[in-house]
Amino acid sequence: MISPPGGGNPFPAAPPLRLIAWEVTRSCNLACRHCRAEAHPEPYAGELSTRAAKALIDTLPQTGNPIVILTGGEPLLRPDIFHLAAHARDRGLRCVMAPNGTMISAEKARRMREAGIARCSISLDGPDAASHDLFRGVPGAFAAALRGVALLKEAGIEFQINTTVTRRNLGDFPRIFALARDLGAAAWHIFLLVPMGRAAGLAAEVIPAESYEQVLNWLYDFRKTTAMHLKATCAPHYYRIMRQRALAEGVPVTPERFGMDALTRGCLGGTGFCFISHTGQVQPCGYLELDCGNVRQRPFPEIWASAEPFVRLRTPAAYRGKCGICEYHRVCGGCRARAQSLAGDYLAEEPLCSYVPPRRDRGRMRPEPEIPLAAEDPPPAGEDLADAVDRRILGLIQSGFPLDKRPYAVIGRAAGIGEEEALARVQGMKERRIIRRIGANFDSARLGWHSTLCAAQVPEDRLETFIAAVNRHPGVTHNYLRRHARNVWFTLIAPSEEALAALTEGIARETGLAVLSLPATRMYKIRVDFPWDAPEAPEKAQQKVANPLSSAYR
Repeated sequence: MISPPGGGNPFPAAPPLRLIAWEVTRSCNLACRHCRAEAHPEPYAGELSTRAAKALIDTLPQTGNPIVILTGGEPLLRPDIFHLAAHARDRGLRCVMAPNGTMISAEKARRMREAGIARCSISLDGPDAASHDLFRGVPGAFAAALRGVALLKEAGIEFQINTTVTRRNLGDFPRIFALARDLGAAAWHIFLLVPMGRAAGLAAEVIPAESYEQVLNWLYDFRKTTAMHLKATCAPHYYRIMRQRALAEGVPVTPERFGMDALTRGCLGGTGFCFISHTGQVQPCGYLELDCGNVRQRPFPEIWASAEPFVRLRTPAAYRGKCGICEYHRVCGGCRARAQSLAGDYLAEEPLCSYVPPRRDRGRMRPEPEIPLAAEDPPPAGEDLADAVDRRILGLIQSGFPLDKRPYAVIGRAAGIGEEEALARVQGMKERRIIRRIGANFDSARLGWHSTLCAAQVPEDRLETFIAAVNRHPGVTHNYLRRHARNVWFTLIAPSEEALAALTEGIARETGLAVLSLPATRMYKIRVDFPWDAPEAPEKAQQKVANPLSSAYR
């Protein structure tokens, strides 16, 4: 790549990069329960060599003036880490480091300072050894981290304390803060758990959306009691709460009052932040494993400027569900990694946000994953949902979608319009919720599969985690909430009755809740074809019975 004279950004249209988390190694001496990596002490194959790592550092100023977070694994396990930090410093970059604290010695602390490390983050996930060591997976981790903090202080290196929020430690937050304060931390950052990697097994530790809201409101209030910088990470809806609370209090959201939080966005993945793996793969963040390119094959500034996932993350119209219509989108953005982990779509709405935007137009909002209510809100009175051409298209496709390689060309000809307009009209009706779904129906029994309808009684504060557990199974065909004691219902298919039983028992074991199974025994179909060409007489719709493409359940 040819750089402009004196450096600078060769891609001026790309937003400036503010933060880079660089996984210099995946090797680690701990086995933290929440870590995205399956770490071990030995070096991983494919790590960037010293030469390749220095070449990468040389390109970073072309993306702006980012702060470089040297992370891992355990960055102190990389033999050339101080050489790389000094090289970045010499290129005018500010470097910070994220060690776990257990491997810091007086010599290493001295070398950190000499290499220009401006700050270290040390994680404490409990106020004492019993709670922290359980989470970190190694006895003695708490005591070793405190020794590391003491050595950083002796070397004159600023440090912050990071804490991952789980159900286990919620009640300990005041004690953890007091510990961070007494240690002399410059900041306390709380991290909202993202269930990826090893943390995917911690579904029971993920707090529900309502608890997230309570924690972030508590943080907003608690920050008023201390001069220490408090920050919520992987919790983008804090930036919505901050503005809501400030508005209610009649105070402006300014840097003088709220520090840099007043100027930043909740989820910076792909917009002001990215992650570079130990092998050179670039991702929006460490928890969102989208391959945006590799610095071995493509210059990093080019990846940052033009990788498709980054471009989509910078496009508000690309977001789905309530995140796509929320008035706080530009200051929040929702956690893209949780959307990917829990909903299977990194552009879906934030699964653990309970806020409902005022523009909650059900014609545009589609929850992801979709758990529709049994009774939909009616459309606004007098709203013109579909014109004559739309109704003509609905009449054509409701029971006779063309099996053609260009189906919308066929639909367009029959409706007297072009292919592109037909496709646009169908998409528009999906967005307005006139069309819920277009897809094939198969007789699963004739294909050799077995099906069952399941129901569970799920407490309100466990809905999110239960739904996430259900939706991880590919055999779930659809699900919904009901106003009933058994409030969550879903259907399952599997290749055998034994497999069905194993699936339902597995969900029950994972969630700790009983699952009622109602296997299909007879086949029925009640089908309604609406006379869309005569909308003034919908009561004349005909019902056709006994279509073998559906099931009744005992």
